[in-house]
Order: sequence, then structure tokens, then C-alpha cells
Amino acid sequence: MSKTNLSNLDLNLLVILDTVFTERSLTLAGKKLFMTQSAISHALSKLRDHFEDRIFIRRGNRMDPTPLCEELHQNLSPSLKKILHSLEDRGEFSPATSRRTFCLGLSDYLCNLLLPEIISKIQIQAPGVTLRIVQATYEQRTAMLQSGKLDIFLGCSRDYGAGVFKEKLFEDREICILRKDHPITGDVMTEDEMSKAEFVSLSLSESGLGFLEDFLYRKGVQRKIKVVVQQEVVIPSLVSSSNLVGTLAERLAQIYSQIMPVRIIRLPLENTVFEIFQHWHAVNDNDPAHRWMRSIINDVAKSLPELTSD
Repeated sequence: MSKTNLSNLDLNLLVILDTVFTERSLTLAGKKLFMTQSAISHALSKLRDHFEDRIFIRRGNRMDPTPLCEELHQNLSPSLKKILHSLEDRGEFSPATSRRTFCLGLSDYLCNLLLPEIISKIQIQAPGVTLRIVQATYEQRTAMLQSGKLDIFLGCSRDYGAGVFKEKLFEDREICILRKDHPITGDVMTEDEMSKAEFVSLSLSESGLGFLEDFLYRKGVQRKIKVVVQQEVVIPSLVSSSNLVGTLAERLAQIYSQIMPVRIIRLPLENTVFEIFQHWHAVNDNDPAHRWMRSIINDVAKSLPELTSD
């Protein structure tokens, strides 16, 4: 059958293709779609016949897409999700009646800072809307936006490509925390103390390098990294019972300095302020539901107090 003749292709088959592509497993796809594995296999057989391609190649328990499947998914997935969302909202988005699920990429730091108020606003304005929160590395974010796995992610701005839009939300500052009876006693760490101290560092990159490492590298400053974590909220616990020094966002550090035996200390650097943005794919830019969700996030971020002067 012609690969371009879509007149007899069931939309449900494309939903199944999208799910198998995402899960890379017939079993997981079946659970997500409430279908048996044999039904999933039968649907894939129809897709193979239609496109005259294997679509997926089984390698053990993993289903790997063919090049044609990769191309189909890249082109179809964003549009397919828009169709399904439109059907869910009966073609017109209304927060009060919508049952949409939004997938947001938030680190634990941003969950602490923003998520409680985001949920509070959603419960009032859109009680049927649900959220799914994931944490993605810098390297995963663009692909997850393109595939529709992520609706919006929040974080520092990087070069995510021409198809990714962004909006500034607020500023924060990188500072250090240490236990209250730490040998370092000043309010500002000296360069000598910084060169000798052992640090707990945050990294959301597959390289293991975080925002501060990029910043310090440009300044020609080195430090000793003892532990690298992907969860910023564990850093206060790690430093509270050791001589380690943790680097943390100031807004988060202020919270933990009030409930744990840790204190804030400045880095011996002129300016460690960074900006947090929300990012989304161009395909969702004018989607009413998406614009509503982005406005909720923006409103919550703008309600944060101004960053204290250094």
C-alpha cells in the first residue's frame, strides 16, 4: 500500500505507534493504553502493512524504531497530541471543565519554590486538570518537547534550538551552605577557603557539570567536587553532618537555613545571579490550554519576593 495514502488509516493506530515509540515496550504500551499485548502486536502489523516497513525492531524486550518510524513520529507526534487534546476539550479549552494532563519539567528546587502555589491555583481554576512532574537532563529537554513528552520545562536558558520558545520567570543566586559549626566562619568564603574546601555540587547534565561549573570555568576558578547529585534538596542534609560545603540556589537555601542546622555563606565571586525561564515548543505556542498553563506558572513566579541585594 502507498506510504502516503492515509485515507484508510485508523487514528488509533497512530496513537499506538506513538505510545510504543515512547515506552519502547509492548507490555508497557499495553498497560498505558489498557490493551493486551496481542492487540498491540496486531495494530503494529497493520502499520507495517500500510507503510511497507518493519516500523519497530525487537531487540530482547525492547522495541527499537526504524528510520521511517523515527521520521513518522517526529512529524506526527506533536500534531497527534494536539488532536487528542482538542478532542478531550471538545475543541474548545475551558479551564473549569478541562480534564487535560500537563507534563511539566521541574527540578526539585523548582518544585519546592513554585509547585504548591501552581497546584493551589489549578485546584481553584481547573479542578479537572492534572499535572505530571518529571526531571529531565539538559540534553533530554529539546527532544522531550519535540516528541510531546514534555509540555513545558523550567530552568536556566541554554541553546535548545530555534523551535523552543522561552519566557523569563525570575532570578536567583548561587550561594553556599555549610553546617553552623563549620571551620569556615565568615559570611563570605575566601578564595583560599574555596580552593581547599570539598563541595557537594548539583548537576542536571549528563556530563556531570552544573551551572556553577560553567560559571567558574569562565572565571578561571577551580574547586574540589566531592559529591555530585541531581537532587538539590538533599544537599542541606549532606552538609549538616559533615565538613562538605554545598552550592545551592539562595531562595532554597533560605528555606532550609530556617529548619536545619545550616547557614548561608557567599561565594568569593562578584555576581552569581542566574535566571529561570519556562520553555515550550513552537507547536504549542498558540494552543489556548498551553497559554493558560504558562500564565499560571508566570503568575506564581511573579509573586515570589524580589531577590535580596548582594
